Amino acid sequence: MTEPELKPVIDLAARRVVTPKKRRRVLILIFALIAAIAVGWMVWFSSLLTSQGVSVVGVDGVPAQEIYHTAQVPLGVPLAQLDTQAIADQLQGISWIESVDVRRGWPHDVVIAVTARNPIAVTPAGLAVDSHGISFVPTAAVASGLPVVKGDGIGLIAAMGVLSSLPDDLRPKVAKLTASTRDNVELTLKSGAILRWGSVEQAELKSQVARALLKRKAKVYDVSAPELPTTYKEKLKKRM
Repeated sequence: MTEPELKPVIDLAARRVVTPKKRRRVLILIFALIAAIAVGWMVWFSSLLTSQGVSVVGVDGVPAQEIYHTAQVPLGVPLAQLDTQAIADQLQGISWIESVDVRRGWPHDVVIAVTARNPIAVTPAGLAVDSHGISFVPTAAVASGLPVVKGDGIGLIAAMGVLSSLPDDLRPKVAKLTASTRDNVELTLKSGAILRWGSVEQAELKSQVARALLKRKAKVYDVSAPELPTTYKEKLKKRM
């Protein structure tokens, strides 16, 4: 074979030579692949990272025990395989829970973070009601002085929307709320007077008008149309 014929063969052999640098790269890739497989097996299938305990955050005492019992978190299961959404869904039936988040607390814990509903009123039957109009069995004794609300469905939601929108100086004056639709919310004040509020719209303007009207002695105050407020059966001051 002549020299010109040997040159392509020599060039091809040169290209096939594996340098130490290339060898190191190949070895690094192999070790990285092996490490990834090992870590994946350890996380998904081994007994090194299994669920061994449950922590409840946000409540304690009897409510926390209810969470433990209802969640039914499987122990001894690899945390990576644990269906946290299924556990959260299991807890949605508890009426006093507003929100729940189930997390993996590596290496061995399952953390259940719970937000309890905040009661702002009570029903005549003794159930608590939150700002969204959802009634529930309270986890503890509710604060004294909460107003009583009568209504259901959209009426209850509307009444709680109105109560939530009241400023701090007006809300403590309310003893009772009633509503059958979104537009006929009526407040009974602790003084015995009636404050006809209507819908939750224009809450700020209605509050300003109500403050002004309540300075006058009357049995019924109507701010449902705040541009045209009215009072009924107004008590006139005695002349000196």
